[in-house]
Amino acid sequence: MRIFLLNWSKTPAIDKVSWSKHPEMTIYMKQSRIGKNCMLAALVVLCCVISHLAVGQQSTQDSAITVRVGSRTVKTTKRTAKGTPVVPMWKAPMPDRNLSHGAGLPLLKGAQHATVWKPASREQGAYNHFAALVFYKGRFFAMWGNSTEGEDAPGQRVLFAWSDHWGKWSAPRELFPAPGPVKPRSEKGIYLNPDRWIVIGGRLYAVAYVHGAGIYPIARSVSARGRPGKPFIVRELPRNASLPVFMKNKKVDAPASYPSYASIKDWYRNHHQVSWWARSGEGVPDTGIDGSPLIESFSYQARDGGTVLCMRSWGTPHKPTQNNRLYVSFNDGETGWAPPYPTDVPDAPSRAQAVSLADSTVLLIGNQIAWTFDHALYLDRDPLTVSVSKDGYAFDKVYALRTGAPKTFRIQGVSGRNPGFAYPSALVHDGWLYVLYSIGKEDMAISRVPLSEMGL
Repeated sequence: MRIFLLNWSKTPAIDKVSWSKHPEMTIYMKQSRIGKNCMLAALVVLCCVISHLAVGQQSTQDSAITVRVGSRTVKTTKRTAKGTPVVPMWKAPMPDRNLSHGAGLPLLKGAQHATVWKPASREQGAYNHFAALVFYKGRFFAMWGNSTEGEDAPGQRVLFAWSDHWGKWSAPRELFPAPGPVKPRSEKGIYLNPDRWIVIGGRLYAVAYVHGAGIYPIARSVSARGRPGKPFIVRELPRNASLPVFMKNKKVDAPASYPSYASIKDWYRNHHQVSWWARSGEGVPDTGIDGSPLIESFSYQARDGGTVLCMRSWGTPHKPTQNNRLYVSFNDGETGWAPPYPTDVPDAPSRAQAVSLADSTVLLIGNQIAWTFDHALYLDRDPLTVSVSKDGYAFDKVYALRTGAPKTFRIQGVSGRNPGFAYPSALVHDGWLYVLYSIGKEDMAISRVPLSEMGL
């Protein structure tokens, strides 16, 4: 509680006393003997009321409340700066401000790092981002978005490469060519982003999403030797959408031997996955319970069998709407997705991914590096982190997988890039965690670390 001592002889003819957190409690008094007495009496009453309100506010903050988040009931004592209940999921130490030295997090010293691809020139595409990784028939396959102009510029295509031995990758090839004319990022036009590798009936498929001409998925098979099959649409075209140029005037439905949309949709559901762009019409909300804009959904299975949906709070340096929290909703498989709630899981912000292990331990790979919430920070995505949860609902350990990202770019003239190790795609193979990601949205790299180094 605050106490104001007023020097009445120096007050103006009309005085105003207000409480900053309760502007509705404002008193105006006329300068007179009666006014003085009334003012003093009013101040006593005001102080009593304020004291009551302050106690009430503290009680509300400290007492637990129960909220329904999708299929799960959550008890919390936390709220955002806007007063929205926060789903408590973070029991690990909070990062510190020294991001370039690992944000104060323990470094996984046994981690190994390798380059997947470094473009030699802008003409090869010096924007590389949106990683997707899979292990298929003894070989790692990586795909990512590639552009000469910058992030999500018209004509952005998808490249892929493969590896039979750690640290050695093939030269990249086009997986999905430019879907339309290559234009500056300031112009509008059709472009592509990778989504997932999926395996159905023993066959590998690459799924990408068309943007800028409607938002919808396309796919094509890839043989174990790296030979792409015919591209096909995964679901009906949205209204007023258009096809990539490499699919126009051709039969675009999947061949009879290929999986149907229903079977691809079932793959996502059976693997507790959602598309990064599932808010494009696949039932995932695009705003949180508090109205915050959300993007880049991912999901995983928790120990109790429930599916956990996470989304990133969206914002840019020019439109700072982000609050540096991951958002979450829960689904038991019987209902659709309810609006996500903010959590206390810190975020750069950036895209993240989760991997469920055989014992139901969940690894969250991303940039969990914000040291505070609700201040619209837009941080370099460094370090790349791995957070650990035994049940998928509470993360009690966090590590720095890689730190010390370059602050500058090798190739100039490309827009939409920022420093850091970002947008990971991860999997576990033979006791190692493998993580594919971009470096400054310019180069592609991969890291691996033994699970045993994290006590797993």
